Amino acid sequence: MISNPPFNKNLLRMAGIAGILVGVLILTFAIVSDLNKIFFYDAIYRGGSVDPWLQNVLASPSLSRFITVLPVLGFSCMLIVTIVLYQYIPENSWQKNLALTGHAIGVPVAVGSFIAQLSLMNEALLLYGKSAEMDVQFQLITSVRLHFFHVVNHIFGPFFIIILGTTMMAWAALKASVLPRWICIWLITCGVMMFISFFGFLIPVLRLVDIGAPLHMLGCSMLGLILLRRSLA
Repeated sequence: MISNPPFNKNLLRMAGIAGILVGVLILTFAIVSDLNKIFFYDAIYRGGSVDPWLQNVLASPSLSRFITVLPVLGFSCMLIVTIVLYQYIPENSWQKNLALTGHAIGVPVAVGSFIAQLSLMNEALLLYGKSAEMDVQFQLITSVRLHFFHVVNHIFGPFFIIILGTTMMAWAALKASVLPRWICIWLITCGVMMFISFFGFLIPVLRLVDIGAPLHMLGCSMLGLILLRRSLA
């Protein structure tokens, strides 16, 4: 039987809505940006030209700018959920302290990287295609900045946000029996999958388990539904 500790229902409601938005906003961003090839550009790891990415941004200027807002809002909502859950879990454990630390580091960095990416896209819309000489220099700069963005969002962000943040918070909630066991196991499994995916650089087949990232966002939305339902009980 899951115990429900007395808690401010308004905070639970806020965390519930925020949790739902995490999945909705970030998954929408991931799907739309992938379909239009305007954000994640994995060819950068293989030394490919950044011109295709630049052309995609130039082809969809309004979408390129708007889509950046979604992960910024989504990750901000994730921090709200973490802060509320930290208080909702009565047991003082190193797991929930580490989780709060992970999200406190990872979320601002992830948000900052998306804002920096928005700045890069604005620069591309203003400067790229003006002259051949400037285009060569801009491609060089863009290549470096895209590589940095990918490192943050494929390694740094998942490590602090999913592995240290969500996984540890789910572990703390499981120990304290304040959330359904299945959602805790779901989120912990996502963290394990993301950790394994880090070794995909050595064993390419392991990259398949980075599906843990979208599953994590889906899990955040399901967690939000659980918290929202409890706030209305």
